[in-house]
Amino acid sequence: MNKKRILTISVTVLFLVFLVYIFRDIKAEEFIGAFKAFSFKYIFWIVLLYYFTMYLRGIRWKALLMDNPKYSNWHLGTVFIVGSMLNSFLPARAGDIYRAYYLGDNKNEKKMKVFGSIILERTLDGISVFFILLFAVLVYCRNNPVILSAIYFFGGVFIGSMIVFYLIFKFNKIDFVCQKIECFFEKIKLHKMCLAVQSLNRHANSFMEGFEVLNSVKLSIKSVVSSALIWGIECYVAYLILASFNLSLPFSASLFVISLISFSAMLPSTSIFFGPYQAAYLIALGIYGVDKSAILAVSLVHPVILIVLLTVVGLYYLYKFNFSLDKIKEEQNV
Repeated sequence: MNKKRILTISVTVLFLVFLVYIFRDIKAEEFIGAFKAFSFKYIFWIVLLYYFTMYLRGIRWKALLMDNPKYSNWHLGTVFIVGSMLNSFLPARAGDIYRAYYLGDNKNEKKMKVFGSIILERTLDGISVFFILLFAVLVYCRNNPVILSAIYFFGGVFIGSMIVFYLIFKFNKIDFVCQKIECFFEKIKLHKMCLAVQSLNRHANSFMEGFEVLNSVKLSIKSVVSSALIWGIECYVAYLILASFNLSLPFSASLFVISLISFSAMLPSTSIFFGPYQAAYLIALGIYGVDKSAILAVSLVHPVILIVLLTVVGLYYLYKFNFSLDKIKEEQNV
């Protein structure tokens, strides 16, 4: 078992112990009662709006790929669904790797370029969620310095990443740096290292091609607007799920829920929907004094709904695409 696998299992176990301790005093009848409070009256809109965000993600991804006509919004949206489904069940963001390899193979595109666009997409998601959380905190609990400090930290990470990517893309010195390193290895007669540097140079340049959208003001704006719409709808879906439990909470509660569960997905756990997810819900709804039995019920129902929606469509397109994770391993070994 590698170190990364040990870390993910350790984080999951740690959160499990924490959650068991926090929810230890919940009585079975209270927990069952909280589940029974769930109503399906908003399920149509939850399903419709959630799938619509998948289509919007296809629109955004196409913009990040320079609106190349060989891509379609629908196809990119379905590829995103398959990747999200795999991310839900597999560690190490395997779904994102799948997306890069599948699209590269299907559209005869450089896989590192596609992966670069996915990293840019994730960065935009992080920035969008940061502003959602910042707005919620400044309006509803601005007097908490600990929360504000944490928010500014996450904001600095994502916005700083975007600035770094932009500067690297604009002042591309990858060839220059790699040539200098290669010359050094040539002088000390490490020819295998020279070949490794050449390979790194090719992959790094392909990766940075995924950031070409930063040269287009129009497409950059389209990507940002799409991100705002996606996360705005995600917040409304979360609000509908909360309302399905007859919790009389303001819309601001969904802002905390979406932003905190999104940041929790960054933690290296065995599943992005288990452990950190419930802890994020505990913090978000704890602000509003929601009963712990209701928090636990909502934090379990919400991810189940999302997993079912992703899996129903994701399995169909995974079969239709006929591109397995084993094929990725084969290509990596070539």
